[in-house]
Amino acid sequence: MPIDYSAQPGMPLLRGNPAYAALVEQHDDVDRRIARIESGLERPEGLSLAALKLRRSGLREDLARQRRKTRGECCNCGNNCGG
Repeated sequence: MPIDYSAQPGMPLLRGNPAYAALVEQHDDVDRRIARIESGLERPEGLSLAALKLRRSGLREDLARQRRKTRGECCNCGNNCGG
């Protein structure tokens, strides 16, 4: 199920960000593919189901990192960047 990013804090600033929009699209595409594979509508080709789930997790982390940076928080890079 796609995540509703519109309710997230900082979204007005991210809506016009093409890189963020591309990440959302990639996440939603991978999420839909996982759902089709798990429901038996599609066979995993290329990447295994586990690899797709790992990719989705990484995309979620990237999206969360961008939201934190937009809010002026540390992006969890380990450098205590504060944005």
